[in-house]
Amino acid sequence: MGWYALFVETGSEDIVQKCLKLQFCQKDLYACVPKRLVPEKKDGRFYGVVKTLFPGYLLINTKMTPSMYYELKKLPKYYRLLRNSAFLLDKIYRRSQTLIDSHKVEGNQIYNYDDFFSKIEEEEIRQILQLINNENIIEYSNVIVEDSKVSVQSGPLYGLEGIIKKIDKRKRRAQIAISLCGGERLIDVGIEILMPDREGMRKVMTT
Repeated sequence: MGWYALFVETGSEDIVQKCLKLQFCQKDLYACVPKRLVPEKKDGRFYGVVKTLFPGYLLINTKMTPSMYYELKKLPKYYRLLRNSAFLLDKIYRRSQTLIDSHKVEGNQIYNYDDFFSKIEEEEIRQILQLINNENIIEYSNVIVEDSKVSVQSGPLYGLEGIIKKIDKRKRRAQIAISLCGGERLIDVGIEILMPDREGMRKVMTT
């Protein structure tokens, strides 16, 4: 089993995830659309809005085989599987028309399908799974900002101060760096600004 990234039509991530849940049992394929909760201001008040973390991408955990790959290609709104050598797999498939899930033997050549389908790096997926909750959402983190130094007190960013690139107190957001398939992405997530007082900590109400 490994984690892979599907490139789908932007805005259709939940539709594709629903199709996968209907088509596969979770022990064979688990689909995840990571999201983030961010504050947005309307009529002078802040509201929490859930947004897709990686627009146009859907993450799956499965044992990738040629059979699975060609089933995924049938999905609506599907574009491609990221970082794969499908052109080579298609060439082999056209030659034989016979696919064996574990490996394919052609003459003396043994094909390992890990050579065709590139998994998401363990470090990358570990970080993403650490950030999201059971509903696959990055919730707010409680932070203290003193002299440009950020200290996370609780929430998904706890212990991950190193990925925080920027804090916007006015918008109640932190810009964090997340890697996916070898590329770094800067993404805004929601935060609550805390300030010490006599009773412990209190939230700073920005305007």
